[in-house]
Amino acid sequence: MLRRCTSAVAWAIHAPYPAAGVSAAQKRFLKIAKSTFGFYLARKGQRKFPFHRRPHIKNTHAMNLSAPYFWSYMTAKSQSFFLPEENYITGDWTGKFFVSKRQVYTLQHATSGGKVRVKSFPSVFELNSPSRWNVGKEMNTLTKPRMDLIDDQMLTKKQRLDYVKAGFLPK
Repeated sequence: MLRRCTSAVAWAIHAPYPAAGVSAAQKRFLKIAKSTFGFYLARKGQRKFPFHRRPHIKNTHAMNLSAPYFWSYMTAKSQSFFLPEENYITGDWTGKFFVSKRQVYTLQHATSGGKVRVKSFPSVFELNSPSRWNVGKEMNTLTKPRMDLIDDQMLTKKQRLDYVKAGFLPK
């Protein structure tokens, strides 16, 4: 009888509420989190990053031309749709040096003779030669983010080899 009472008391001491067992398992992850982002690092599987803050660019295949999908990828699904909001001047455009990457290339872009400048970090693209082939496509399908200046000190050995293989860096 006495033994049964002590075990009941011991159980009540060790787990006063059900979350106690969970916190012991998570304790080691809490130690390495030096910032908010640290909480994402210990997770396995499909990680949730903060909104719009994935550490690498999502849309790397935007400029790889694939013939069967050229007119269906990142274009309006129907030709009766309006152009996106970025194509219209909705306010004061004083000092606007770049057009939005979501802007759709139109016949006016191709025939006006002006340069179209698109900012795709870390470089800026100037579409100097007008082409009617681009009409109807979003700007970010015509630009690909690339580095004009690559800082060797920031690269790991593997990244450097990848850049050499791609032809961005000399051997």
